[in-house]
Amino acid sequence: MADQCPYLEKLASLNSENQNGSSANKTVAEGRLLQLLEGQTVPVQMDNLPTVPPSWYNPMKFQQGQNFARRHFAGISLAHFVSLITMLTSPQILKPLIFTQKSETVLKSFKRYIGTVVHVTSWYFGDVWQKDDPARRSIQIVRNMHDHASRQINHPDRRPQVDNTAMAECGQPFDDPSMLPCLQMDTQKLAGCPYVELRRQVNSKNQEDPYVYFNQFDMADSQFAFVGVIVLFPHKFGATYASDDELRGFIHFWRCIGYLLGIEDRFNFCDDDNLDLTRDLCRHYLDKMIKPALKDASAEFEHMARAVAKGASLYYPGVSFESLFAYYANVVGLPNTNFVKHMEIFQWFYFWYLRVVFSVLCWIPGVIRLFSAMTLFAIGLVVARSDTASWWPKSWKPLQVGGLDVFWNIKSKAKEKKSPQ
Repeated sequence: MADQCPYLEKLASLNSENQNGSSANKTVAEGRLLQLLEGQTVPVQMDNLPTVPPSWYNPMKFQQGQNFARRHFAGISLAHFVSLITMLTSPQILKPLIFTQKSETVLKSFKRYIGTVVHVTSWYFGDVWQKDDPARRSIQIVRNMHDHASRQINHPDRRPQVDNTAMAECGQPFDDPSMLPCLQMDTQKLAGCPYVELRRQVNSKNQEDPYVYFNQFDMADSQFAFVGVIVLFPHKFGATYASDDELRGFIHFWRCIGYLLGIEDRFNFCDDDNLDLTRDLCRHYLDKMIKPALKDASAEFEHMARAVAKGASLYYPGVSFESLFAYYANVVGLPNTNFVKHMEIFQWFYFWYLRVVFSVLCWIPGVIRLFSAMTLFAIGLVVARSDTASWWPKSWKPLQVGGLDVFWNIKSKAKEKKSPQ
């Protein structure tokens, strides 16, 4: 069976190299991360959306990345969600989210992140290079939102408020028992972040200049959330038979999206489309930045992560913060014994449901396509396109969010761009 999964052999090889100390690639990954960290003082480019692709754009790779994302949409959506939760450990990302007061409650989080899901989905299924295409308009809207938020948050009169944002601004606490003690107990033996001295901090008196929110490094951090675990562990997210070419295409796709969203080439996490080096960078980033950050997870992190999960549960029934985090920990090799032990039975059940579906059942050809179709249908219910859900009983529909249907071009683009397998 291993012969049928091209990734597992490479994963074993990568793990062997890590254990034996792959000094050459480690040095490259370290150097690349140091370069990315230089972007902390460089704002994201918020000027006009580029009208032509960059010189390094490869249409075949881009299309291959889109096709890969469409075929494995359910697993990729799961990867995006669990990675989003871990991103919230970063104060540089968490504080602006709390300050804007648009995702601290279940309903607000639901509306905010279903919008994010629809925008990203439109990029996977649309043409971001074609003028007036819904995907192209989506990119422009996201740039405008980033520009507005950046101006608001980095304004000299508001920045101190953002820097000092704390749990009090998160609103009414959730009734769920805190899992922070379990998380801290599980991660207490993990090594700290070796780059902590290079990571600019919010509200720090040791920095001559104030922290610049929406900088190039923060955007690269977001790119890792979209590509990291997929590149490292595709077989844990339903992409059991992913080829190297497909993963290179996926990397190239997100390199292009980063370019369109204002990331300079030197700070683009997906620079150069090199699969092996990107894997090494992802592994290094995961081990040296993401895992150590979980040692210092805050109450604000847990509250906002719960808001994300509870909002998602309105169209993904059964989802919880506990089940998503436990699955992420299981995938990336994060200690989670105490965390899992203190989960409720239904949370434990959904955690195992995710493991069985995406790590076992997706070995069966066609299963990932079935779950991807179901995921798209669930999102379509929220978008409320009549051609998606007109026959579905109204009493069984989730909350619907208006204004997103103009980006929901799944059917037309899927038919127009469907390529032979």
